[in-house]
Amino acid sequence: MKKSLIAAAVSLAIPGLAHASMLEEVVVTAQKRAQNIQDVALSITAFTGDQMEALGWKTSLDVAAQTPGVVATPNTGDPGNLALFSIRGVSQLDFAEGQEAPIAIYRDEVYISSPGTSGVPTYDIDRIEVLRGPQGTLYGRNSTGGLVHFVSKRPTEELEGSISLTFGEYGQQGVSGVLSGPLTDTTQGRLAVYSNKDDGYMENRAGKDGRADDTLSARGMLNFDINESSSLLLIGQHTEIDATGGVFNSVASSGPDTAIADRRFCTTAPEDAACRYSSYGIFGFDDTVDDGQVNFGGAFEGDPDRLAGIDDGDGDVFAGAFDFDGGVDRSSSSMTAIYEKTFESGMSLTSVTDYTTSEKDYREDTDSTNSTYLNDGVTQHATYEAGADIDQFSQELRLSGENDAMRWIAGLYYLDIENSYYGSFKFAAFGSPFLPRFDAKNTTETFSAFGQVDYFLSDNLTLTAGARWIKDDKELDQQFTEDAVPGSGFLNDGTKHTISRTDDEWSGKIQLDWQSTDTTLVYAGINRGVKGGGFNTDTYGAQPPTLEAIGYDPEVLTAYEIGVKTEFGNLRLNGSVYFYDYSDYQAFFFQGTTSLLINSEAESLGGELEAIYSTDNGWDMLFGISLQDTEVNNKEYGVDDQNAPLAPELSLNGMIRKTWSLSRGDLVSATVSANYLDERSFNTIQSEITTGDSYTLVNAGVQYVSSNERWEVGLNVNNLTDEEAQTYGYDIAGFTIQVLAPPRWASANIKFNF
Repeated sequence: MKKSLIAAAVSLAIPGLAHASMLEEVVVTAQKRAQNIQDVALSITAFTGDQMEALGWKTSLDVAAQTPGVVATPNTGDPGNLALFSIRGVSQLDFAEGQEAPIAIYRDEVYISSPGTSGVPTYDIDRIEVLRGPQGTLYGRNSTGGLVHFVSKRPTEELEGSISLTFGEYGQQGVSGVLSGPLTDTTQGRLAVYSNKDDGYMENRAGKDGRADDTLSARGMLNFDINESSSLLLIGQHTEIDATGGVFNSVASSGPDTAIADRRFCTTAPEDAACRYSSYGIFGFDDTVDDGQVNFGGAFEGDPDRLAGIDDGDGDVFAGAFDFDGGVDRSSSSMTAIYEKTFESGMSLTSVTDYTTSEKDYREDTDSTNSTYLNDGVTQHATYEAGADIDQFSQELRLSGENDAMRWIAGLYYLDIENSYYGSFKFAAFGSPFLPRFDAKNTTETFSAFGQVDYFLSDNLTLTAGARWIKDDKELDQQFTEDAVPGSGFLNDGTKHTISRTDDEWSGKIQLDWQSTDTTLVYAGINRGVKGGGFNTDTYGAQPPTLEAIGYDPEVLTAYEIGVKTEFGNLRLNGSVYFYDYSDYQAFFFQGTTSLLINSEAESLGGELEAIYSTDNGWDMLFGISLQDTEVNNKEYGVDDQNAPLAPELSLNGMIRKTWSLSRGDLVSATVSANYLDERSFNTIQSEITTGDSYTLVNAGVQYVSSNERWEVGLNVNNLTDEEAQTYGYDIAGFTIQVLAPPRWASANIKFNF
């Protein structure tokens, strides 16, 4: 049987948290080949699937809790909606499905273009790899900030399987199962199924509770050993998510104690850029007059705790009266083929072919109250609906080899994306219903060629050089409609417009690695990363339908980094420092109800440190710290030395675990983990209402593993201290909607392995 690169990596992955020391070898494929994580001259953090289970992680977003420099959150808090990742302050917060993020998400070597399909359940996962810094040479476009790679477990030569049951608070019921083994002498298969349901934790006094999850997912694999030198792996997976949601903790953006300068809603002259492009209001409505009247979303001036005339009552951030039943329905499917062949010369050929499709229907109660002050008295006010239909095809071919002088890799990559999406707000203002809607189709076709060489200058000194050429062709078909005053031209006239752009870009890398001792690796290098240009989809069609008006240019990030990886006995230390210099930084602006990406100036300085310490008597400790100072400037839009969104100056993570071996050989472990995030903004133009306070989340768990490893029992409590942690927020036309992390949540799990 030919042992593939991926299979080799899987066989060396470390056992679960209750089974062995965290210092045991972790093998990753960050450089498109299997390597010990300590031999990879990159800033990288990896977790095995067993570790994730022991920590109680359920989705891809959970990895941020114990990864320095990483922030992750669903943009609305709902399962199945857009997942936002920030690495070293590099992020893209636009919630339009047609936008791609600068943090590339990969699943089994396949780039996932839509942020909406990246917040997936993490079942039957072999490992997650998080790479910090530009990865443009080997991974291409839209990895300027780094990437997150989810690698599934592969079919096995021996029959094995498991079944797991989970029960938790808020009516949580989960089941998952795996069956893997040989089908013939040359064929192996694997089937994994996952289901999770809960009743939701946002209490709705007027209807269905929010944030309820109903997820069903399945993944099947077939591995064919064609001959001794080649293999073919087929992967098919499908996920259905039906979640109630689209509700928030809604608060007033201003009150009588708020300074006039901080609560003006763009009532000054248009030349006042800071006001004109602020996120405070919509259509310039003013709420600065102390007249006790509600003016399109502000607070009653006499009571800052009241929003739109509605008093929350008990102040519970996880309860409210929502008059619109929102939610997310998303389905996604993919088929992947990975072919690998090793030639007699030692060269290896890899082909990765994938087709992925995704559909989404999203509905939200934007203001999250039962007020009808913007309403015709019958239908709901301030609601938003969106949908998307995405088809993606990709093909990568790679050749790699090695001799006494060098190690090399070269390849070609093709990607085609067809993304149709719409968004529609409902307001009942101006004496008549007001229903602005946009429909858009974004087509992307990209081709790239890449190569990288590791030249061995000596036994302990390596020079790495690589480059990638990228050609992007994009086309946007868009149309806006509204019925406020038909034919008035108040908004776009409903005509379909087509805009296109072509960009030729390149990314590159040059780096020097020094293996100073058997356990110490030092590296220093320069990386150039590129994020493709694109189009803004203005909710109201107020911008002219031209490339100059709604287009934005490619973003270029030049990164300078120095890092070290070392071990001292039972202590492992990995650290790095970096400086980022941007050209045409794609800054996120949220104004009124429209999200925009606008080219700006930016730079960043920071560093991370990770430490792992294990003892011979069962103690494991992990600690991580990230420090960063980001700066964004755009004089035209009134931005002066602002922090980048989702870029806390300080973040900390830590974990401590003790494992006891019982008399019969059974193992019991207890784990406490925590992560701290400093305050961070949710918009490039910043204010108190679009900044989240610092918070600390603490999780705890106990795990039992039988001596024969057949039975595993776990108890986990997430958010042990019941912290009210705001993870995201928007200022919508004068009122602020807040997304919060789930409250304290206890769950129990029992697993049988065979």
